[in-house]
Formats: sequence, C-alpha cells, structure tokens
Amino acid sequence: MKKLQLKALDLGAKEILSREQLRNVLGGNGSDGGSDAGSFSTCSTTCTGSKDIKIDNCKGTCSAYANSSVTCSDPDKTVNCPVL
Repeated sequence: MKKLQLKALDLGAKEILSREQLRNVLGGNGSDGGSDAGSFSTCSTTCTGSKDIKIDNCKGTCSAYANSSVTCSDPDKTVNCPVL
C-alpha cells in the first residue's frame, strides 16, 4: 500500500469557528457516538439583520441555509428567515 504524503495548505482562512458554531454548521450534538437512536441535532443560521433562527431536537437530517432557512427531516419542519 502506497503511503500518502500530506502537506499544509494555506487556504487563507480569516476566521476559525468555535466548536458550538461548527456543530450548528454540521448539525449534531457534538458526541462521537455515531448514529444513536436517542441523539438529536440542532440547526441554526443567521438571517439578514443578524436574527438567528434554529430548529432543536431534530432526529433526521438537519440543514441550514444562510440568510434563508433551516430544515429538519424528522420531524418534518422548516423555519424561514423573516421577510424584511
């Protein structure tokens, strides 16, 4: 098996997300337990005007769309950003 060589990439990142912010982007409760029948996710995004919207206790797929909405597949729920 061939060894892989990894090199550092300077991607010019300007901001580092906190663990809580990363959980909101990726969904999940932050545990390493994998798929657990009792685990729930929280999704959130920031809307125009700095208003945050979120869905808690999502058992299914949780998705966040910046300046638009957050959705959960179980229970089936969508929260939209307010129209300004």
